[in-house]
Amino acid sequence: MLSMVCPQTQVSAQSPDAFLQTQVTATLDLSEKFQKGLSLLWSPSGQAAWDKMREFHGVKTIELEPPTHIADVLNQFKWDAAKTLPDGTVVYGGEDSEARRVEIREMLRKRVGANAAAMIGPYLPPGRVDANTVRLGSAIFVSCISHSPRFPVGFALKKSIFSYSNGQGTPVQGFGSEGPHAASLGDALDVIADDLKGTVILKLPFYGEAESRPCFLTLAKAPNMTCLENGIQRVRQALKSPLPADQAIKQNNKWWRYHNHLTAVDRFWMPKLKTTLSCDYGELIGKTYLRQPNGPGFTYWQIREAQQLLSFRLDEQGSMTQAVFKVVPDFLSSSGGAEKPTDTPKVESLPFLPRVFSFDGPFLAALWMKDAEWPYIACWVDSEEVLLKK
Repeated sequence: MLSMVCPQTQVSAQSPDAFLQTQVTATLDLSEKFQKGLSLLWSPSGQAAWDKMREFHGVKTIELEPPTHIADVLNQFKWDAAKTLPDGTVVYGGEDSEARRVEIREMLRKRVGANAAAMIGPYLPPGRVDANTVRLGSAIFVSCISHSPRFPVGFALKKSIFSYSNGQGTPVQGFGSEGPHAASLGDALDVIADDLKGTVILKLPFYGEAESRPCFLTLAKAPNMTCLENGIQRVRQALKSPLPADQAIKQNNKWWRYHNHLTAVDRFWMPKLKTTLSCDYGELIGKTYLRQPNGPGFTYWQIREAQQLLSFRLDEQGSMTQAVFKVVPDFLSSSGGAEKPTDTPKVESLPFLPRVFSFDGPFLAALWMKDAEWPYIACWVDSEEVLLKK
């Protein structure tokens, strides 16, 4: 289990009970299992910094000593960073210095704010660490995602009850659409998957400038979703094979018209989301790699810092994602589907099937760039710390 930091509160490695009490945390491992009452966030900002570190060292994998699961996850992850990361993403990497830190600190201050800039502490020059160890140098790797797309349409504000997986519920702020307004949304909301048994996936495009790459939000509910990777794979499949524009379906012994956009008999609602996390990854900190003999002793790299700052907001206007990941290693020297029935009526003659797309229980929200295989942020919602009550 990873060491965590509660929202804006730093904590060292925790017991499972303490882990659950945080209510919201970040992960580098998409296969980490969901836990009741715990919201989970993931962003590829950590992967981008790790890949830059591999590039700096000229290696395909960074084998940590002692071995750690998270390093294996980062070494094995396959992605197209250029397609996944939003426009304006910055990835720094190279030898550490005071000048480089000033440059990174100023970039973070302008793009994210003071909290992100504060992640870049003072430069530690070469020198003796202890009686047997000398710091010969260090490196720094920082990735920064800052993206705030907006919806092309407006949504109505409305409070509703959000029910967590542990059975508890609470009224929270949210937004949505119904009636004539829902029917007017058109392709501002697509139903891309719905098995009519509790699994539903929606796609909401964001407004894009002429020169910017398209991006969109997906919302997914499924009764047996187990982890972020499982949920993202389902969404990816739905994006590749979405529902047709119109189909005739039989429900409760009656034929209905199922449309892939909202109609006047539909209702959509989801809660507003907002959270900020600062995470130290104890599973990486202190680990060594690239150990080489050096006379009577040896040289090696050791990870001194591995930290992430995540801020995520989603409301009726659009979204805001800020994800910063920092890795600082020291270079040290030591001396020692079924067929359609033939009686299917013409779809145009059927009444629209009334539907309720209410994300009032645990669900997966993910933000994607067009044609990307992975989102640039994913959030499993199952705790009040990511919801707005007032």
